[in-house]
Amino acid sequence: MRKIIKYFLVAVSVSSMIAACTDSKEYETSYCTLVDISGTYSAEKKGVVNIVKAGILPKMIPGDSLFFVKIDSNSYSEENLVTKLTLDYRPTQANNQKLILSKKLDKFGKGKAKSRMTDISGAMMLCSDYLKATRSGTQVIFIFSDMREELPAGVVRKFADDEFAGIDIAAMNVIKLKKDSANPEVYRKRMRKWDQLFTSSGANSWTTLLDATKIEEFIYGVK
Repeated sequence: MRKIIKYFLVAVSVSSMIAACTDSKEYETSYCTLVDISGTYSAEKKGVVNIVKAGILPKMIPGDSLFFVKIDSNSYSEENLVTKLTLDYRPTQANNQKLILSKKLDKFGKGKAKSRMTDISGAMMLCSDYLKATRSGTQVIFIFSDMREELPAGVVRKFADDEFAGIDIAAMNVIKLKKDSANPEVYRKRMRKWDQLFTSSGANSWTTLLDATKIEEFIYGVK
């Protein structure tokens, strides 16, 4: 009888731990930040790093995750994950994690890596995989790019109907190209195309944030 009671108590304890873990996931936030390293946008790396360090990292709390991914010629690859972290629930440890991540981001920002072509879709799909694996209640993708995609020959990208289900997407610091300035409709058409692609693939929302100071407001808005 004692063994039965013991096993029952252990089972209840394990079930409670699983339930607690599941409940905590609902309140966690996972971020995936994409940075374009192709063409003229490659010069923006340092600026993007500063925005992430000032606008996203300070808003993260224990349990939250961040994935930092580069957009290059073939982005659906584990090699495109520059760095990642999931904050420890111990405040001191979490602060140390943020410091280590900041140093990794600084190193990336100073790098001279540059891509000839731009596989935005592949990077988006990679981010979707990472975010879904966290099972966080709030999932966000920030894209730093001019949003002009140029895929190499033979590279095929097609989003699943639920590719971005439960994910909020924001394009940041979208630099306009010369053709955009000459004819604004070129830029607007490009952004409408991405809007249609993301929303038809299940995204909670799609927006363009031209002002980096609006990140905090955006984050609180989607939580």
